[in-house]
Amino acid sequence: MKVKLKNLGVQALLATAFFAGSTTSQAGNFVTLNNGVGGSLTTGNGGIVSGTTNQNVDKLFIETTSAIYLNGFDPSNLTGEVVASSLSYRAFTGTNTISTGTLTLLDWQVTRDVALSQPGQFDYFDFVYRDSADNKLVFGTRALNQLDNNEEANFLYRYGFSGFETASAWTYLTDFDLRQYQAARTDSLSPAPTLPFDADAVRQRSDISLSEGNPWSGLYLVKTDATNYALGEKAIGFGQAGEEGQAVVRGYIGGYIPTATTAPVPLPGAFVLIATGLSFLGFSARRGNKA
Repeated sequence: MKVKLKNLGVQALLATAFFAGSTTSQAGNFVTLNNGVGGSLTTGNGGIVSGTTNQNVDKLFIETTSAIYLNGFDPSNLTGEVVASSLSYRAFTGTNTISTGTLTLLDWQVTRDVALSQPGQFDYFDFVYRDSADNKLVFGTRALNQLDNNEEANFLYRYGFSGFETASAWTYLTDFDLRQYQAARTDSLSPAPTLPFDADAVRQRSDISLSEGNPWSGLYLVKTDATNYALGEKAIGFGQAGEEGQAVVRGYIGGYIPTATTAPVPLPGAFVLIATGLSFLGFSARRGNKA
């Protein structure tokens, strides 16, 4: 597994792009993820939040209205590596815009050639933003499936949220990104309607598969009341549930995690050789909608 880190300081900012709003209203925002009832999460008790293919009523969808990209990482990049230094969004209820904000990138990195059941299956982009709407931290994940072999990520996870509040959302910047199906505070790999609560984890369900024509996730976001962040050894998780007969497999990689203090977290071993003493910025987003 190779880890590649980008330094925003040596990248030229480029290409501000504006996206026309839909003629219909959008419905979505950062949705607070609760603890369910008695340690169990369901849609009925609000512990599992489900989106929909119709963005007009998708609770988890926020609309990107503009973005500024890094040189060489704009949406014309056919590899899916779209990296924006800022992203402005709108949240909607019915026909009303309920809030707007700009996600400003603080740090980013990409971990390449991550195995699922086969080596070199995924590249994972890891982001930290600050939201101008409330000054809170937002952690972002973007997954790129590189191999046409029927392997898929049914679930992405973010870790490190014990003791912190969380809210989930997603957005896109291209026509090829896949939406977030569901969000919950669980580390489960099960697609069951009742899931166990896990205070440390946020699970974001999807179906990221090159073989099925959904090779790239959208930008999956987790907002938190944590005041700081650092590098940790367990930050992003991924899992294949075997929905089409594939191997059931899961794993995790290091990356950015929330913290309550400014004390540094020791760099994971994979990062030390490349990244000791450096600070990094970046961001990537993609768009997706699957029936």
